[in-house]
Amino acid sequence: MRLRTPEGMSIRAVLARFAAGGAAGTGPGNAEAFKSLLPGSPDTRQRLKELADSVNRSGGTYHRLAFGSDLTIEGDYELSRYVPYYSLPADLAGKTVLDVGTASGFWALECARRGATVTAIDIYDEPLIAQVAAILSVPITYRKLSIYELSASHGTFDLVICGSLLLHLPDPLGALRAIRSVCHDQAVVSTASTVYSRFSSRPVCEFRGRQAADGAYYHYWEIGAVALRNLLHTAGFSRVPEPRHFLLESEPGRTRFATPHVVATAHIE
Repeated sequence: MRLRTPEGMSIRAVLARFAAGGAAGTGPGNAEAFKSLLPGSPDTRQRLKELADSVNRSGGTYHRLAFGSDLTIEGDYELSRYVPYYSLPADLAGKTVLDVGTASGFWALECARRGATVTAIDIYDEPLIAQVAAILSVPITYRKLSIYELSASHGTFDLVICGSLLLHLPDPLGALRAIRSVCHDQAVVSTASTVYSRFSSRPVCEFRGRQAADGAYYHYWEIGAVALRNLLHTAGFSRVPEPRHFLLESEPGRTRFATPHVVATAHIE
């Protein structure tokens, strides 16, 4: 990927500085991230293995979903390496969660693993997470719905997660207002950031407006930490603590990406 850097700094130097202080992924990833969701039924395990084999033969998917060392759906990103930056509650029993832009469903599965009842939305007819949830009989419901269609008529959720989606949306403030309309307690929002976000006090949103190299979608924005906090406050959230940063890197053997990210937790009080 091409990155614009502060004057006098190379891309290598900026990424190294961005990742300083533990902002890279935390280790190799959890090979058994979702093993606890597997029931004891050999039939269920076989059905999931057949789905995983089919997806892997076709090239894998967006999120790497690991149900054990011998049962993994390969993907571009191993998000278990980045879970600590999202500061999710360890126990979500009795809570409702909305996963916005679920894609392959990593965050939906992660929240279900922590005990939540999850609604996952995206713009696709039948994404992988819908098939996985049906096989595992976990409390995840998929709905085909754009983030811009969200409103109070869809109910409210204790936690809303929006991971790596704002960068692909032409109207990020409108999207955050939609999230606020269905959020009862807190939202966790992650997106591509400017490369100097960690060491800048300027509320910067850089417009890219280019089609992605690997698909028919666009990379519109890189949003700095200060700007993300301001956007969340403007969207109606009352408290937004200091955001965290990490460098999201694709898995070895996949299309190479290294994208600086910022993640913020926004509260309603």
